[in-house]
Amino acid sequence: MINPNGHLYRRPLLARSKEEREGIFHSGGAGCFARPTEYSQVIAMLLNDGTHAPTGAKILKPETIKKMFTNQIPEMPNFGRQAIVPPKPELSNALPELYPQPHDQAQGWGLTFFLNVHPGPTGRSGSTGWWAGLPNLFWWADRENGLGGIIASQIIPFGDMKVMELWGQIEVIGRAHV
Repeated sequence: MINPNGHLYRRPLLARSKEEREGIFHSGGAGCFARPTEYSQVIAMLLNDGTHAPTGAKILKPETIKKMFTNQIPEMPNFGRQAIVPPKPELSNALPELYPQPHDQAQGWGLTFFLNVHPGPTGRSGSTGWWAGLPNLFWWADRENGLGGIIASQIIPFGDMKVMELWGQIEVIGRAHV
């Protein structure tokens, strides 16, 4: 029996033939597949000015990291305040906004991630980049405080309140132990 929803991209994750490669939908970053340990290395590299700590390899220049954590849309301070209305409710819960915070505080977008431009209720600084993935994966890199983390669940639908509460609790606990 064929799953009516199929894979999100309706193609194999690894294209082996020319036909498979030509049929891949390029979604601009969605569908990044990595192990939590690999995500952790990326987060550490972001916190370490572009240097991969275990090897000392320079992955990105410090000025590139600085640019990544610079708000690219200051003229759109309410970017993340639009509600998420899922086209497939079995894959995502409806959410009133991307990252709740007081409405008199601007929000931002760095290069490739949501950017807090004001401190958050969990203690994150105003220079924290973060993003999420469909199976309730949440990662963050707080450059000012030198802290980052990842929650890697496999729970669908996205926006699971228990996982999101855990995310906030881990941020608070992490700051308490620094």
